[in-house]
Amino acid sequence: MSLTSNVRDNLIDEFLPRHRQVTSAPSDEESDSASDRDELIHSNRVHDDVLRERIDLFTRSNGDDYSEEIESEDDDNVSCNGNSDIQSLKEKNIVSHMNENGCIPRTHKNKNRRPSNAFCFDDLKNAIDFIQNYAEEFGLPQPNVKNQGHPHIFLPSSGNKSSLHSTYVTSCTDANKRHVGLTTFKLLWRDCCPHIKYMTPRSDICPKCENHRANISTAAGQQEKQEHLQAFTEHLLMVEKERQVYNNAVKNARKETELHHRPAGVIPPCSTDLMEVHYTFDFSQALSIPHHARQEGPLYFLTPRKVQLFGVAIEGQHHQINYLIDEDQGIGENGAGIKGANGVVSMLHHCLTTYGSGEKSCVIHCDNCAGENKNRYVLGYLMWRTLMGLHHDIQLSMQVPYHGRCLVDAGFANIKQLYHRTDVDSLSGLVEVVRKSARSNSPVTYINDAGEHSWEWYDWKSFTSTFFTNVKGIRKMRHFRFSLLSPGKLFVKSHADDSEREITLLKSSISPEDKTTGSVMPDILPPGGMTSERQRYLFRVVRPFVRDPFKDTTCPEAEE
Repeated sequence: MSLTSNVRDNLIDEFLPRHRQVTSAPSDEESDSASDRDELIHSNRVHDDVLRERIDLFTRSNGDDYSEEIESEDDDNVSCNGNSDIQSLKEKNIVSHMNENGCIPRTHKNKNRRPSNAFCFDDLKNAIDFIQNYAEEFGLPQPNVKNQGHPHIFLPSSGNKSSLHSTYVTSCTDANKRHVGLTTFKLLWRDCCPHIKYMTPRSDICPKCENHRANISTAAGQQEKQEHLQAFTEHLLMVEKERQVYNNAVKNARKETELHHRPAGVIPPCSTDLMEVHYTFDFSQALSIPHHARQEGPLYFLTPRKVQLFGVAIEGQHHQINYLIDEDQGIGENGAGIKGANGVVSMLHHCLTTYGSGEKSCVIHCDNCAGENKNRYVLGYLMWRTLMGLHHDIQLSMQVPYHGRCLVDAGFANIKQLYHRTDVDSLSGLVEVVRKSARSNSPVTYINDAGEHSWEWYDWKSFTSTFFTNVKGIRKMRHFRFSLLSPGKLFVKSHADDSEREITLLKSSISPEDKTTGSVMPDILPPGGMTSERQRYLFRVVRPFVRDPFKDTTCPEAEE
């Protein structure tokens, strides 16, 4: 330590006098010449440079001892000098840290150290696995959207995160595993499973559910409340079972088609070994033309040109075919008849023929809505397909009314989101909206780019009524199966756990060999067009709101 002190004193004695002589020289001496001042400044700079080099060399060679001595002397000065600038303990610690480590940020000692009561990786992963397994079993998967990560999975709106956490705690207790708290459970859900969400109550409103809730809340006694609660529970259990049937069908279809690449073009029926292909079809709300993101006020009170939207989701291919039918392209006048039996079956037949995978068996889901799907004629058409050898087996499942949220609705939602923020003045603009809404959405128009009909309207009602009988109580049945091995026979179930019953759908006067009576396809129905009154209304009232390039296309002048 004494050697270090002597070296420092020698450095100070060598340079400090010269430094004082230079800095203390009077600045007002007129006898100093410019050359003397330059020489003096130059000598001062040389001495400063030499001093800096020597101090650096000393610090590198005796850094540890010197820093310890400086630190001890600084501590003595701080303790002795009460007027020093460094007086607080925090500032002393900062100075000590700088002397030991240099000018780097201080790090807390507990950084990167796990608390003794922290959850291990297996505990956190167990909670995440529970959420994902529950969503896989009870949730409804949605189609993947471009640049939006994992596809959403919607859980039934009857539950919430707190109730699911209680179920999770019970399962962990039974399995003798450590469980996380509610806050950690919600944070894990938010960070690791953001694609799993609960439906909002407005997304699956059911009259039966609302009636059960009202009866439970207004029950007079405990026994009456228990009865209504039991009925409500049975209804929800039935809905969950039907939903599980849908989820299993989607899962099996995707698993089967993972290794099967569909070639382009039309595939002949029953030319592949696929047995789990799944289809879902439904109508969306009609779209209006023109539509602007900044909608003009008077347009709300008018009746613009309507375009119907019919979708068929092919879950195994992650693909949805969206049929756009303009108001003058329907079976009847002004777009009438599109949602009837002839319209639905004609578009379904075109989709199965053009976009099918050549499967031998398939599963189809649709809404149990006689007003739109016309269940009787859909059953007759599917029976006709098996009799003609277009499919070996077909299973048709009707979803529970008001609980039928499915993948085709998710495709419609993607279209509506882009549609609401896009200016659309023609059918071609609407086609672009459908195409850009999601990678899985594809538009199909009645008149293609070549000016030809993409599909034809057929008179399926008259055609199927010739060969097949009515099914009594069809609205109470949800599951139907058609098989080539049982021609003319229909196997029905009222719910998923029910046993099948056999019904003869083919009329007794017609044999399976005479199923077409010489006619392969029904008669073609021409489009009904648009009435002159409707054309004049569009030209006179709606045309001013259509932008110039599309006025003659969307609202042409009425033909006399």
